[in-house]
Amino acid sequence: MQLALQYAQLKTSITRVLQIPHTYMDVPVSVEEIAGYLYCTERNVKILIRKMSEMGWIVWTPGRGRGHRSAIRFLVAAEDLLLAEAKVLVEQGNLNNAMSLFHMEGLDGGVIDRFLAWLGSYFGYRGNCESGNPETLRLPMQFRVLTLDPVDILFSRDLHFVKQAFDTLLYYNPLCGCLEPGLAHEWACNDNATVWTFYLRKRVRFHHGREMTADDVVFSFNRLRSLGTEYSPNRWLLRSVREIRAVDRLTVRLELDAPNYMLPHYVSSYQAAIVPADVYSASKVADASMLPVGTGPFRIARHDTGGLTLEAFEDYYKECAHLDRIELLYVPDNVSDRRWQQLNFQMGKLNHYKQPAPAHWYKKEVMMLGSSTLVFNFRKKGPQQELKFRQAIQLILNRSGLIKELGLYHARPAADFLPPESPTAEPEDHQPERAKELLRECGYEGESITMIFTLKNRPHAEWIQSCCQAVGIGVVLKEYTFEQMTKVPLLLEADVIIGGVVADDDEARCLIEVYKVGNLAVRTYATDEQRLVFDETIAAIEAEPDAQERLQRIRGMQDLISDNYAVLFLLHTTQQLVYSPHLQGIAFNTLGWFDFKNIWFRSDSMEE
Repeated sequence: MQLALQYAQLKTSITRVLQIPHTYMDVPVSVEEIAGYLYCTERNVKILIRKMSEMGWIVWTPGRGRGHRSAIRFLVAAEDLLLAEAKVLVEQGNLNNAMSLFHMEGLDGGVIDRFLAWLGSYFGYRGNCESGNPETLRLPMQFRVLTLDPVDILFSRDLHFVKQAFDTLLYYNPLCGCLEPGLAHEWACNDNATVWTFYLRKRVRFHHGREMTADDVVFSFNRLRSLGTEYSPNRWLLRSVREIRAVDRLTVRLELDAPNYMLPHYVSSYQAAIVPADVYSASKVADASMLPVGTGPFRIARHDTGGLTLEAFEDYYKECAHLDRIELLYVPDNVSDRRWQQLNFQMGKLNHYKQPAPAHWYKKEVMMLGSSTLVFNFRKKGPQQELKFRQAIQLILNRSGLIKELGLYHARPAADFLPPESPTAEPEDHQPERAKELLRECGYEGESITMIFTLKNRPHAEWIQSCCQAVGIGVVLKEYTFEQMTKVPLLLEADVIIGGVVADDDEARCLIEVYKVGNLAVRTYATDEQRLVFDETIAAIEAEPDAQERLQRIRGMQDLISDNYAVLFLLHTTQQLVYSPHLQGIAFNTLGWFDFKNIWFRSDSMEE
């Protein structure tokens, strides 16, 4: 690869410096000049010239006699060599390094389009069960997975992949809205829900081969309760638990400080997934390169800066996955939105119909279970502390205009965390004159506020900034990485955050999370008094035996943050998947991903 890079660098440098239209001719040059172009010694230049000549890439004519310069003729397009090298890198699993080959100045810009066209054919289904080759599905990914440790999960993207590698004691089935057996085949509680007992399945194996026991459950739950800091996202799940103990090899008992009928929902959360105690000991977890080990349908075979690879776990205690491998490669950040959409279309996953689908392909669409939001920081001084200031911003958001301007054709204005079951009236959120009156009434003097957001929300942030400026509110935009969005001290530096809630299937548990997770904006930005109200309200809900009554009271908690405009809801969004009729078992989940375990390839599908 290094030789091809040096060839491309030499050819583009000579073309640029000598300002010649092409190099398919003898070009006068000296060994000393080539050493300058390639930043190496003249001795190395002579070695490189010999190698390139042997490869048939150049014709080298040495200068004869004093004052006569040598000549070089380039026989191969640099873009062709780099394209070949890039394909090798992709096949080795390194898309990032492959894309970096095309950053060189002087290359024909069309080479990247040629590469992406090839890449589109590289992704997709590969293999043949008849030939014995592993059946593999290759996918591009634009955003990187931050963590695959269940206790650290905050973002929905990470949660999706944790679901592939881990299992929980119980499983929430969204189709029936009920809890079902998982790693525990049965469970029970005492009369007031202060003692819960879980009976584990026999012969469940972890990916490294050992059988799961009650000791692993005790270790996993104690780890969840103790790992990290008070801001850790998932410690709250078992905060009401006083003691966890193994009654015997396959029985676990949890004793609580207070009644909690939500506990089965909490242990069905994948943040409470069961991990092997021998692998996740304190000394080993410090190793950042450690691959996850769980009991799930896929084993993580690769997790690094280049991508993620999942292999079907043959000893899975339920029905095994149909595909043998799922390979995901990270698309570099410098790939433009236009080119990303082209590449993404090759795999058939579309956001809001930005590309037309082939007529014979199938389509699935799901409304994401959640909403994008604006959350105001009540723990920092500033104009956002004033109710009328927050009301003014509510009146200038113009959500319908945002949808039209950004082409979000299958988004809809939000007035709640969850999308409504039936269409609602358009919000009255384009009243700039009324907003200006409110600003005058609250004594706003033009102070700027700082708004933080991630890269994917930059267009929304710029829209909101423009709306605010139209009524005299200055907004300073500050882009954070996803990792920065997990750091409470960094969150507290801002006055307002554009974020969102993407809930898992269990509505009741996920809505409680909004108020309990230590580094989510709703709790992070709430005052101590507000946090106390959250906790007391949730404790009362947990003590309620009736599930429907609990759910209604959980939904009613939204009044605690919407009545005072602490949170403004922006948009509900949909995801659409279009895919070849050959792919079967496709089912979207509410996280916006399609589940991997049930996907299979049908070779005889008719494309009509």
